Amino acid sequence: MQSDQREQRSPLGLGPLETAIMQVMWEADDWLMIRDIRDRIDYAPVAYMTVSKVTSILYGKGLLIRRRDTRAGKPGPAAWWYQAARSMNEHIGELIAQLMDYSP
Repeated sequence: MQSDQREQRSPLGLGPLETAIMQVMWEADDWLMIRDIRDRIDYAPVAYMTVSKVTSILYGKGLLIRRRDTRAGKPGPAAWWYQAARSMNEHIGELIAQLMDYSP
């Protein structure tokens, strides 16, 4: 990926890595964990913790919902599972509505 692409915001109102993560989430049929998202993104190699942080930011923006897997009966810590809060079409519709609010 070219370095100038990393700096551009997408028309979806998101940064490049946020966009790559959301594209994975919008295409997913089920809940995904961070490692699943990281394996599926169409983006230059990026650290697990970076994907985790950006995914958490997207959750904070209301673009993702999450649930905690307590891993009952399995070793290891609990893990977050993520899913898109709304479809890409709904997200785009909200962006258009916001733009309309600003038009004279």
